[in-house]
This record gives sequence, C-alpha cells and structure tokens, in this order.
Amino acid sequence: MKSRSSDRKFLVGLVALVAALFPLLMTGCGGGAFTSLDAASQQSGPPTITSIVPNSASPSGGMIVVINGANFTSGTQQTSPSVSFGGAAATDIKILSSQQLRAKVPPHSKGKVTVQVTTGGGMSTSAPNGFTYTSSSPIISSVSPGSGSTDGGTVVTIAGSNFESGATVSFGGSPASNVSFVSSAQLQASTPAHAAGSVDVAVTNPDGTNGVLTGGFTFTSGSLTVSSVSPNSGGTAGGTVVTVNGSNFASGATVTFGSVTAASVSFVSSTQLKATTPPHASGAVSVTVTDPGGASAVLTGGFTFGTSTFSVNSVSPVSGPADGGTKVTISGSGFQTGVSVSFGGLGATSVSLTNSSSIEAVTPAHNSGSVTVTVTNSSGSSATLASGFAFHSIGLDWNAPSSSPVTVTGYNIYRGNAAAGPFSRLNGSTPVTATSYDDTTVDGSTTYYYEVKSVDSNGVESPPDGPVPATTSP
Repeated sequence: MKSRSSDRKFLVGLVALVAALFPLLMTGCGGGAFTSLDAASQQSGPPTITSIVPNSASPSGGMIVVINGANFTSGTQQTSPSVSFGGAAATDIKILSSQQLRAKVPPHSKGKVTVQVTTGGGMSTSAPNGFTYTSSSPIISSVSPGSGSTDGGTVVTIAGSNFESGATVSFGGSPASNVSFVSSAQLQASTPAHAAGSVDVAVTNPDGTNGVLTGGFTFTSGSLTVSSVSPNSGGTAGGTVVTVNGSNFASGATVTFGSVTAASVSFVSSTQLKATTPPHASGAVSVTVTDPGGASAVLTGGFTFGTSTFSVNSVSPVSGPADGGTKVTISGSGFQTGVSVSFGGLGATSVSLTNSSSIEAVTPAHNSGSVTVTVTNSSGSSATLASGFAFHSIGLDWNAPSSSPVTVTGYNIYRGNAAAGPFSRLNGSTPVTATSYDDTTVDGSTTYYYEVKSVDSNGVESPPDGPVPATTSP
C-alpha cells in the first residue's frame, strides 16, 4: 500500500510539471525554436547540371532525356523539381536519384536553349545552351542525272526529304554552285569541276545537319563525241527511232537534228543514246549531243530528212504454230514510234520498235495458212507483205473401233519427233471424245509422228494406233 501511494504522488507531480511547461513549449514552437527541417536545409548544396543525354531533339519535342548532375533532391524528401527548356516547361519529370532526373522535352522553336532545374526547395541551376532544337537530318534518295563531265556544270536534281532553304550541296567534298531550294523534298544544283570517278553527294542544312548519298554521282573524263547515227535517214514527218553512237554521254543529255530538239531521248550508256527524230524539212542536217553540263559534240550531216519509203520487206521466221506465240523480226523502212502490226487481220500480242527499219513482234493465235503481215505507222499509213507469215497446224482423223470388249469413252493423242518415239500426250489429262484433232503447236518444215490410243471408262488405254507421219510446209 505504501509503495502504491508513493508512485501516485510521483505521477501527479510529473503531470503537473508537463502542464506547467506546455505553454512554454508551444510558445517556443511558434517562435521557431523547434522549426522542422525543410527540403532546402536538407540539401548538401545547390543543384548542378553536368550533362543532358541526348542533348538535341526536333522542335516538336516529346523526346525523353536524362539530366545528370548533383543535389537535385534530398535523401528524405522526393519533391519533384521543375525543369524548363528555353523557358518552356518540361513534363513527365521523374527523380531517378539525387544526381539524375528524367524529363520529356517540350516543343520549342529551333536553336540552342538554356535548360533550368529548380528543386523542390526552390534552389535552381541552369545550363546555358545546354540543349539544341534541330530539324531532322536531310536524307538524299537520288541524284539525277547520276553522271556528268569532270568539267562540272551538270545541272542535277537531288531528291530526298528534310531539305531546308539555304542548304548547301557538295560533290566529293567540293561545293556545288547555283543551289536552288525547290521544296523540302527537292534541290537543284550545278556540279563543280572534279576528277573522274564516283563521289559522295552531301546536303547540309543551315543548322549543320547533313545527309550523304554514297557514290551518288560519277564524274566522267574525256571529250564528248558523236561518231554515227543509225539509221541515218528518215521521213520529214519525224518519228524515226535512231541510235546515236559516240563517247562520254551522260544521263540527261539532249539531241538536236539541225536546230530542232529530238522528240525523246533515252540514255543507254556513256557510248549510246536512243532518240526519236522530230519533224524537219528535207535535207541533210547535223546531229548535236549536249550533255547536262553544257558541253556538246556535233556530227556534221549525221542525218538526212527526206521522203522516206515505207515498206515491209521480210518477216523472220516465216512461219510458226497456229496457236501463236512466235517472236518474229519484221524488216523494212519508214517505221515510226507507235507502230502496230497485224497478221491476217489479227493484232500482234506485242510490238517493239527497234529502229525505223526493224520491228520485233509476237504472233497471235490464227487459223492455219499463209497471211498478210501489215505494219501501220502512228500517222495512219500502212505497208503490207502478202503471204508474209504462215500459221501451221496438222489435222488428225481416225475411225472408232468397230468392235471392242470394253466401252470406249475417248482417245489420247501422242506426238513424237521420230517413229520410235519418245511420244508425249497432246490433249492433257482429259481424253478427247471426237475422232479428230488439230495440232496447232507445230513448226514449219518439220516431220512429226502421231499415235492414238482408245481409253475405256476406267482410264485404261488400248495399244497405240500408229505411228503416222505428217510434215509441215516451210
């Protein structure tokens, strides 16, 4: 009992002491004597920025960057700092550690900007010109023409993307002249003088970004020459396709006949061009080839315009199967671009004009027999070769078996190139039900051997009837 009474007195005294001191404690707290530590007082020093990775992005923003440095936050408080790029606030800021932040770059105009970090405690630091907003690097997809003289001066079109006004162009490290901004996808420039060979083509935007097309242009050496034109004559109406032979031709070269530019020119190689003559008065004229750089070469009297003879002289080969598909060469004169060909009134399945004196065509399917070959120019005039081509077929006839222990449901027809074979079936997997068959796949001046086998309802064949020979005419 005595001990209990003593404890109670002690406890009462302690409570009384606390009650007496409480106002003093509250007063002290209000006066700041026991103010809790804030975020700034817990940092070991002001924040610093040492690097930003990556340190550039497009003006559209959206890239995630990591900011490296020190004292971005305390070890006990993780209040997110604020980050700005050129005054524009970043988003999605995340504290990775007191030495590292992650942030999403905001949109901003092009150029170098200051990056600022402000901690949760209000302390800040900045990295002047620490980040660059830059457009996407230019991309070069093609250069046309792809070659030109070592003397330079070839006007080229550079196709690609992300080009900017004020961009520069270089060929093998040498700057181009007369660079013209057409669009973000196209530039034009004149090549510099350069040693012969293949070089890289580079486009550099005003912000310093660049793009390179490896081996994008080839400088060719030597003088431009024109040695011959074939054929060297044609009608005054034009349309004659000629081959211009020479040296050091470049893609993009032009051809003139007299003073009139060719209707079309295609680059075949550095030694050959294809051109279509324009309409021109009769007479001999010079043929001039001018490369994209402005260099030219002349063949005096290289082509003669006159009243040309339009004719079909020959067809080779002279015959083929009635089912068509024979590739023939038609020789003559006065053929023009856009020419068409028919065999016995049926149009060829394909026509290719080689030059004014030669055409390649593929025969259509046609009944057997000789037919007229007709060539029609784009002007509407026509030339013919009577019996110019013969379509061949061989007709087979046989009698049905007079008696058979089985029911005959059809026949299989076989052909070989020798009486002893081997033989191959002509009618595919389905037997023919008639007692006749036309073989339209034969060539001229050839002997074939045929066999016919009866087929019953089970697909079983009889022994062959034959072989029977048949020979086509030339």
